[in-house]
Amino acid sequence: MQQRPNPPRGSAPRQRRPMTPREYEMLRRQRRQQNIKYLAMLGAFAVVLIVAVVLILRPKPSRDAAVQTAAVVTAAPQAVATAQPGGVNLEDPRDADDAGSTDSIDAEPTAAVETPLPTVTAVPTPRPGGLRSVRMRVVGDVMVCESQLKAYKASGYDFHPEFDYIKDALSNADYTMANMEGTVGKYNKSPYSGYPQFNCPETILTALRDSGVDFLTLANNHMLDRFFDGLKNTVTWVEKAGLDFVGAYRTKKERATPKVYEVNGIKIGFVAYTHSTNSIERLAKGLDPGATEYGVPYIQKADIAGDIKRLREAGAEVVIAFPHWGEEYVREPGASQMKYAKKLAAAGADIILGSHSHMVQPMMSKTFTDADGRTRECFVIFSLGNFLSDHVLQYTDCGIILEFTISENSDGTFSCGDIGYIPTYCWQPTEGDVRVLPSGKYLKEGPVGMTEEAHDRLVQSYQEITDVIGGDYPVLQG
Repeated sequence: MQQRPNPPRGSAPRQRRPMTPREYEMLRRQRRQQNIKYLAMLGAFAVVLIVAVVLILRPKPSRDAAVQTAAVVTAAPQAVATAQPGGVNLEDPRDADDAGSTDSIDAEPTAAVETPLPTVTAVPTPRPGGLRSVRMRVVGDVMVCESQLKAYKASGYDFHPEFDYIKDALSNADYTMANMEGTVGKYNKSPYSGYPQFNCPETILTALRDSGVDFLTLANNHMLDRFFDGLKNTVTWVEKAGLDFVGAYRTKKERATPKVYEVNGIKIGFVAYTHSTNSIERLAKGLDPGATEYGVPYIQKADIAGDIKRLREAGAEVVIAFPHWGEEYVREPGASQMKYAKKLAAAGADIILGSHSHMVQPMMSKTFTDADGRTRECFVIFSLGNFLSDHVLQYTDCGIILEFTISENSDGTFSCGDIGYIPTYCWQPTEGDVRVLPSGKYLKEGPVGMTEEAHDRLVQSYQEITDVIGGDYPVLQG
């Protein structure tokens, strides 16, 4: 296109002729049409913007409508903070297992595989129709020892009387859990037995169920006491008793299947691990290799982060971990317990319920901030102590019923609160005839038939338990 030459300097400016009325009207019409187009474009852009904002901010589908969405509670940061009672500190635990461990699995440090923490795949959102909650109770080791087998043989191994004094407390919850220590059900022609290889009649399961127990963790150092067949037998009997469970697996498929149970509308995922099987996996000749490959969830070999991530993917809104860990007959957690508590919390466990020491150990609750800036709590008790046994050594003849409530918050997250406990005592009117008592109800006077010596020990055990837990959590009466 040729450019129009500029007028010579000093020449008069070019004069515009005035527009005719017709031209003026045409120009006004064109501008009006352009304005309408601009307004239409601006309106369309505003509509798109509003739709985008609504899509971003609208509530996600509820978990009942979409079970496969990711969990509401996500991975915690790497650090676990200082415990409140008992001076327990998880801030910088020694990266070593407890001294004196007899677990041959501990001799395989290369077996542990570190995995990345789970990623956040969904944002917690409120659930329409009201907030959900579940009140839970849990007890420690349930053991049927040799003297108990002798005491209850004449009754056909009816263990219901062991829980006569405590069944109201066990059933006074929405969901009650326990650690079943040892194997259940006859193994070939071997007789029932106590320590060192526990194997008791399946009637213990019906007694627990009828007394209010709903769930068992089966991962512990005695789970191979009747070898892999005994482990499988135990799982089968637990299923027949109608109890929920975690921690022992008959097949690879069972080991790979996340354990998620719905209680009061809340989907709760469970994992369980043990640090030892008392070297049976190494000493037993001809032991099925499946026992160590998938039957027993050894904590040293476990993909903890992967296990919890799979629970979340299966719909778990809250994760409870049952580690069987540490040293026996100590009242304070060791380095190994602190190390794995940190790993479990970092992997996304919300509640950690420990066992194995046969003595009550401290508990704590800590608030964490995850990678997305959201907060959640992780509660841990290092050992619940003995719930049922014939042990008579100091600190081993008692335990607690721990109570807590899982509550849904208005933003769709969950918290663990209203934490309290009931001290318990194992009274033996005669040798092996164990009766579990809620200690607080009998501080002034024991049940009929209790000797003064036994009552003094009940009172002393109550004080020992409250001392080790400290004053941060209330003592419940029943």
